[in-house]
Amino acid sequence: MYTLIITFSLMEVRKAIFISLTIIGGFFIPISLWNFIKTRKGSYTNFDVSDQKQRNSMYLFAIPALLLVLAVFYFTRQSHNLILVIVFALILLTLSYAVNFFIKCSGHASMTIFLSFLVLPVSFTSAIIMLVCAIAIGWSRLELKRHTFAEVITGIFLGLAIGFPMLFFQGYFK
Repeated sequence: MYTLIITFSLMEVRKAIFISLTIIGGFFIPISLWNFIKTRKGSYTNFDVSDQKQRNSMYLFAIPALLLVLAVFYFTRQSHNLILVIVFALILLTLSYAVNFFIKCSGHASMTIFLSFLVLPVSFTSAIIMLVCAIAIGWSRLELKRHTFAEVITGIFLGLAIGFPMLFFQGYFK
């Protein structure tokens, strides 16, 4: 939803379609299908890939998928800011993979925090709303017993640690 809202709000229709289809078709759909197939086959205990050991294969599928999206954007000469967003998302995903060897961080929390930083230059109010949603999502991960408090805090920290510098590199703090 974020991809569609931002691209169609900020870009001409043809470009918004290309960017959205590349992100959704090159990353989100393949990851969803991967998780669905792995869950159906019993390799993953659930679609969220809540088991720490099972997550490694998900990251090893997701990272190259996002690299492919980055390559498409780079070779089609998309905007510097768009490429930066994908680079920082790739850093977030790669750090999540590395951290997963020690603690299973909440990807839901880290991604929601990261997305709130992406929305900030467009709408401060929307970014605050997303931060409130991030807190609610973190709570839901605890309530569903998918994560411990430390795992949710780790996810929040990763989202902050990647989202804030991304804004700096995009020139938001000029």
